[in-house]
Amino acid sequence: MTLRMRIAKVAMLTAAAAGTGCGDEGGSGGGAGSLRIQLSAEETITEGLTPGADEENTKDHGVTYDKFLVAIGRVKLARSATKESREEPSVYIADMRTVGAQGTDLGVLAGLSSGQWDQLGYETPVAPADAKVLPGVSAADAQVMIDQKLTYWIEGTVNRTGKPVRFRFQVATPTVLSDCESDGEPGLAITEGGQSSARLTLHGDHLWFDSLPTGSEGTVARRADWLAVAADLLGKTEVTADDLAQVRAEQVFPSRLPDGSPGYNLSGASIATARDWVVAQLATQGHLNGEGECVWTAQR
Repeated sequence: MTLRMRIAKVAMLTAAAAGTGCGDEGGSGGGAGSLRIQLSAEETITEGLTPGADEENTKDHGVTYDKFLVAIGRVKLARSATKESREEPSVYIADMRTVGAQGTDLGVLAGLSSGQWDQLGYETPVAPADAKVLPGVSAADAQVMIDQKLTYWIEGTVNRTGKPVRFRFQVATPTVLSDCESDGEPGLAITEGGQSSARLTLHGDHLWFDSLPTGSEGTVARRADWLAVAADLLGKTEVTADDLAQVRAEQVFPSRLPDGSPGYNLSGASIATARDWVVAQLATQGHLNGEGECVWTAQR
């Protein structure tokens, strides 16, 4: 089944069909520029999440990550006005903890006409056999990603006081991220004779959202107790994604919390088990240049 979530701002844009040529000519500015493609991690991946009252704190337990492998790439860039299009088709296997907020370079698209390229997207596919392995990922781990056709391999701990819970999520959730926006504008601008940047950014807090994101992340709360509850139901202190397939969604994602306040909203996807929730949330993690939103379409 296909999961599809449209961000309101970009959903109203009319996207013309993209051309297939290299398209180095025809821009309104007439001069050539380039696009530096980078990969970066939100600090929630490298530093984890902490409990607290701030918007980006969890409401209950802290979370730390020990491993955050992802298959990512297939960047596509296009201009609807001129039918120009370019792409960088490589797929990379990265550990986002190593990549960090400082980021790493993936390549450069050169010879781009200046002006606004209003269509930019990328993918988090299952790891293909020809994936390029970035520093920080062992050859053995990369081979597991490829052999098991994984999109993500994430390990960490929900730091529940007195009874922490380890988790290991090895899942395939191939996703196309399209119509990305930056600074409120669709795509990004290429300057004549200059170099622009496209940072493919993954966030580490979506697994703990209380709903699937539909816009600003300030509209969601972050809660980690659902995984601790699932572990208790399973009688385990370390939980895998496959374990979560045994836990019904209603057992860990109540629509009302014990104090009567709103709980989880499972709309926007077909969520029957806790594993379904993990897969659905991982499809939403991709952003552009930090906080820029993208339309996500999970390929099922």
